[in-house]
Amino acid sequence: MLREAQVINFFLSGATLKQIRDQTGVRVDIPRRDTLTPNGNGHANGTTSGKVTPSHDEEDDDDEPTVPVTLTGPQPLTYEAQALLNQIISSKTSKSTQRIRDIPVHILPFVLARKVYFLSAAQDGEVHLALSAAREITATGDREAVLRVVDLIKSTIETIRTNLTSVKIALPKRQHRLLTGKAAEEVLAKSKCTVVVAPQEDISDEVIVWGQSTDLPAGLGAVMEQANSKYIHEFPLPGPLALARQLLAYMTRIHYVKTLKANQEGVDVFLPSVNSAGPTLSIDIIGDKSVVDGAVKQLSELLGKLIGGTRDVSIDWLLHRVITGKNAKRCVPLPYSPAGLP
Repeated sequence: MLREAQVINFFLSGATLKQIRDQTGVRVDIPRRDTLTPNGNGHANGTTSGKVTPSHDEEDDDDEPTVPVTLTGPQPLTYEAQALLNQIISSKTSKSTQRIRDIPVHILPFVLARKVYFLSAAQDGEVHLALSAAREITATGDREAVLRVVDLIKSTIETIRTNLTSVKIALPKRQHRLLTGKAAEEVLAKSKCTVVVAPQEDISDEVIVWGQSTDLPAGLGAVMEQANSKYIHEFPLPGPLALARQLLAYMTRIHYVKTLKANQEGVDVFLPSVNSAGPTLSIDIIGDKSVVDGAVKQLSELLGKLIGGTRDVSIDWLLHRVITGKNAKRCVPLPYSPAGLP
């Protein structure tokens, strides 16, 4: 069986087939793509026999289908033709890409922290590791080296999975902001534990600390220290909820967070999700108290001007493309309040 992409790239041009036929006198048949049917593994199977057996270098990459190749001729010559095919494939497929998908969210930080350890398995080969999706690592480079690195990553994930335990604590939702991103990396560096918080739109106040049982006390301490490391002001948008969503849409559209952070150096501002399941929408403002107080004052002044100055407008769906297309930048919704707005 040969990977379909290899066949398309190297054989269907006919030059390689002619070379093998002229050298060995063996007939090489590759079925047309429209005659192949997928098997249970997502690979393509044909109806011919006498398939070429892949060497170690020809192991399938993730999700790459294979096709059968039939060699017809005297047995010694078919073996020679098979060797030629394998040699060509090995020379053309020295690079490989493998993916480790669906890494559990509480294990991923432990895996990312071991990047240097994993790359050591490449030995003299060249491998590049990247976080290609939220919970997916991609390894690209020399085929043999990639296989070694991926095997080490997978075995490490299983080892970590069996050694971890967890403890749950409840913290106010606003403090969850201080336990993600670089803050979570700091918790891991201090305590050898990871911290997982519920998505921001989820009203749950649950925080889970993961680590080995002997490390969990230090992990809890690091989480509490990080959660209380900055002053947090929770600024609820005026209600009812429909009005709060209008105000949030306006601030999002004019990129008000950038304006606020530019005027109040050192402050972090987090707008709520419009899909929040809570009864109110609140803006989290984080930093030193003096800076946060300045941001709260500026935000209050803006909202004072916006109250009564926003509304939802129904627009025929036939015009949606006109509004959201090249004219979108000209369609910034402005409140009905007088001058002084950003």
